[in-house]
Amino acid sequence: MVALVSGYYVKALVCGGSIISTRYVLSAAHCIEPFVIWGELLPQFRGVIGSHHWNSSQYIKFSDHDIHPHWDWGTLKNDIGVLKTTEKIVYSERVGPIALNFRWVNGGVKSRVLGWGRIEVWGDIPYQLQMLHVNTISGKQCIEAWNQVAGSKPPYQPEVEICTLHSVGHGMCHGDSGSALVTLHDVKQVGIVSWGLPCAQGIPDVYTRISAYIHYLAKYL
Repeated sequence: MVALVSGYYVKALVCGGSIISTRYVLSAAHCIEPFVIWGELLPQFRGVIGSHHWNSSQYIKFSDHDIHPHWDWGTLKNDIGVLKTTEKIVYSERVGPIALNFRWVNGGVKSRVLGWGRIEVWGDIPYQLQMLHVNTISGKQCIEAWNQVAGSKPPYQPEVEICTLHSVGHGMCHGDSGSALVTLHDVKQVGIVSWGLPCAQGIPDVYTRISAYIHYLAKYL
């Protein structure tokens, strides 16, 4: 896990991310784009690795980025991006890459999500990394659940997105975006926290589906 933070003297948690190689961190496009000015990443946008605490001083810096060319703020589709580190990440007992699963994942798969997002709407951001066990649900179940939500919302597309559901009071919240959805049986990343109805209101959380982006990610592995 990587905590994406902004600021020099006063740091703020922005999102989560995951190490996929010695030079690349995977996250959501909507986590990266706000920190890109005239094509360059702002220098105060950094990553924290090797600690369960996002306010740790173990920083990595980024020299470049790549947001998916078809990322769309309006629909929140293709919400995936990669950050390149200025120096190679040194693997250790506490730092290492997560394997990616490029196979199709259906409903009923036991998984877990890790992140530093808020525990409740407008609640405090925990300093220590949190973990939630979840189950994936089918595309049909996800569509039916989101059809019950009144008002405008992004369209859910199962070919590029995957959903999980736990229960009311347990789910993704502000700050969890970009974090990894990891299957329990083989410990591989299958999704990236993308969007949902904050926070944990019993509506499925939506993730960018890793298997839909094998060609985009191939050059970074």
